[in-house]
Amino acid sequence: MRILATGGAGFLGHPFAVRARRARHQVTTLDLGGDADIRCDVADVPTLAAAMAKVRPEVVVHLAALLTDAAADDPTAAVRVNIGGTAAVFAAARAAAVQRIVYASSVAAVGLCAEDGGDEVALRPQTTYGATKAAGEHLCRALSAVDGYPACVALRFGWVYGPGRRRGWRVAQEVVERFARGDRHVVAPDFPGPIDWTYVDDAAEVLLRALAAPLPRFAVFNVVGDRRTMRDAIAHLQVRYPGVQVEPQAVSTPASGWTLRNDGLEAALGFAPATRLEDGIDAMLAACRGDRVQATPSSTAAGAA
Repeated sequence: MRILATGGAGFLGHPFAVRARRARHQVTTLDLGGDADIRCDVADVPTLAAAMAKVRPEVVVHLAALLTDAAADDPTAAVRVNIGGTAAVFAAARAAAVQRIVYASSVAAVGLCAEDGGDEVALRPQTTYGATKAAGEHLCRALSAVDGYPACVALRFGWVYGPGRRRGWRVAQEVVERFARGDRHVVAPDFPGPIDWTYVDDAAEVLLRALAAPLPRFAVFNVVGDRRTMRDAIAHLQVRYPGVQVEPQAVSTPASGWTLRNDGLEAALGFAPATRLEDGIDAMLAACRGDRVQATPSSTAAGAA
């Protein structure tokens, strides 16, 4: 299968591209930087259209976006890239006769919501990033219903963590990295409740499964992993690094859909994130030591939201 991955040189895009190539797909990555095959701003309509026409992909995996922190700092740029870029991807995909778009949405599109929300939960974003992702979902639903446009599956990812994450919301990731680099005193956020921990390899596998799964013209799925507290993470890190002094700092939980559950994901794709927090953290620590390993999903994620 011919695949174009926007944001393909990024934290999630790169491992997806590696995995897809191992599965014998022909992957072209498009990004502003990194080792992308094509350098392009996803909101640059003429350049994107030319790239799409050249590659003529069967599927577009649309990951390119300004993340939480950048979107908060510059809402205008976030709208241009996250909403305008998504519209540009659909328009270019239509011209290139693309069959399906796999759109990376976010639990931030939902905002704070009731416990145990499924795939049909209402979109009530409370951040700039979440608002742009909700708008992207609405575009996906609307355009996939129009003749000539590709079908679309929107994947509402939770917080994706793992080796090499440098952008976006990094508060919890930074705690793991401080332990790994040998800090003896770590200030750690003490959120009042659990957050989602989706290991990057699980997220990449979901993208891979979404390429050709039999789905309706539009489908949306929550994609969340192990729902755990920062205290759980700290307890495991202190087992691995005894003697580190941890200073808990009470902070509010970001306004996101932390209470969501995986609903139709496994039935539709045959897979759902299953990496436990402890295994994902151990894989991160191994990567920090230089011996990159895959996390082993030893059991279904406890309390997967």
